[in-house]
Amino acid sequence: MAQAKKPTSKKPVKKPAVQMVNMADVLKWKAPDYYTFEKSPFWALGVGIVAITFSLILIYTENYFPVIIIILAVIVTFQIAHEKPKTQEFAIDEGGVLSRNAFVPFSEIKSFWIAKHGPKSILYLEPVSPIKAPIVIPVSGANPVEIRNFLLRYLPEKLEAGEALSEKLIRIFRI
Repeated sequence: MAQAKKPTSKKPVKKPAVQMVNMADVLKWKAPDYYTFEKSPFWALGVGIVAITFSLILIYTENYFPVIIIILAVIVTFQIAHEKPKTQEFAIDEGGVLSRNAFVPFSEIKSFWIAKHGPKSILYLEPVSPIKAPIVIPVSGANPVEIRNFLLRYLPEKLEAGEALSEKLIRIFRI
């Protein structure tokens, strides 16, 4: 009597999430996912006073629903403000840019620029699609001049661009 063959269980092969084109000519660095700012106790006091003031005005005018939105916005603001960024790996090779485990080929990038604010530098990649927002990459832990020179081989630099409005607001309000 012939023995039945046992089915072999094959483990699924995990494919790497990102494949870089040429590992010989790659710029790599690790940086926090985003920059954080030191917040004093007066920051929390200021947010609280603004929220209470708006809430009292809305309650006085009998607009109760926006008060709920303000309360939720304050909760979310405090939660985001006290969150610690994760360290991410970033890389650039002759095929494109690796940002937060997503590979973006140069064919999907229109231009780039690097904005500086104090000791912090941020790399912005403008996508070809007008409906997509620029990709924001912190450059701490890497040389911005080296990144700029590397990217100039493949992309035009947008010289007149600076810090994005959203980044300015985050810096001003220290979120």
